[in-house]
Amino acid sequence: MILLLAALLIPDVPVIDQTGQALHFHRDLIAGRVVVVAFFFTSCEDACPMVAHTLVALQQARRDLAIVSVSLDPEHDTPERLAAWARRYGVKKGWTLVTGSPASMRQLARAMTGDDAKPNLHGAVLYIGNDRTGEWVRDTGTAAPAHYLELLRKVKVGPALSRPPGSLDAGPAGSRPYIP
Repeated sequence: MILLLAALLIPDVPVIDQTGQALHFHRDLIAGRVVVVAFFFTSCEDACPMVAHTLVALQQARRDLAIVSVSLDPEHDTPERLAAWARRYGVKKGWTLVTGSPASMRQLARAMTGDDAKPNLHGAVLYIGNDRTGEWVRDTGTAAPAHYLELLRKVKVGPALSRPPGSLDAGPAGSRPYIP
């Protein structure tokens, strides 16, 4: 299921990555990039491992790809737990796992998903976006890597070049999709 989203108003909340480095979410991880964002929590044994395997395959296919995994369980997902999870899945450079205060994670989850950060209320979903053009796509996180590579290509070139005029998911010229 592909859902074209609006230019997201992604908050620049403070976060901490798997190495313990303090970052600002938008400025340091999203601004000016084509990026894949996934929400997860380290103790998940259902959807998160499936999405992790998808992201591993994407990272192997596109070494230049920026991936950000955002914890939905900031009370338990410390940088140390994020680092252990990263080792478990073979996360390489370019894939950042973040946590932060419950308030920051709630604000970030609400801005991107429309819901608060809650560990047990999530699914296998990826957000693929181009911060330069404001185009974002929400899609299931369990398709074949080739599917996401094509979405990345379309998002990278922008809405005017990635869809034929009159296609169902193309908005009016110059418009951006919308997310509540």
